[in-house]
Amino acid sequence: MKLTLILAGPYSSCTETRAIWSDACQAQQIDVEIFNLDDEQGENMACQYNLKTFPALIHDHKIIAVGHPSKDDAIKIINDLALQSRE
Repeated sequence: MKLTLILAGPYSSCTETRAIWSDACQAQQIDVEIFNLDDEQGENMACQYNLKTFPALIHDHKIIAVGHPSKDDAIKIINDLALQSRE
């Protein structure tokens, strides 16, 4: 399983969000690709998904979370995804 995280840029809130998602994914051994909106690839993905809110977490071509999650929310989302992938 691989997730994609698109961040708005090098802002403190994005740095914190990046750490939350990265830690949650690492605990479940899930790869997460991270892009910034100010990078060409991140901008292209934001256009592809018509994103207006950031950060955005994408799985299987679907947006599954937007905004800054709490650690508990991120862990729950990632744990649920990991459980679904095992079924």
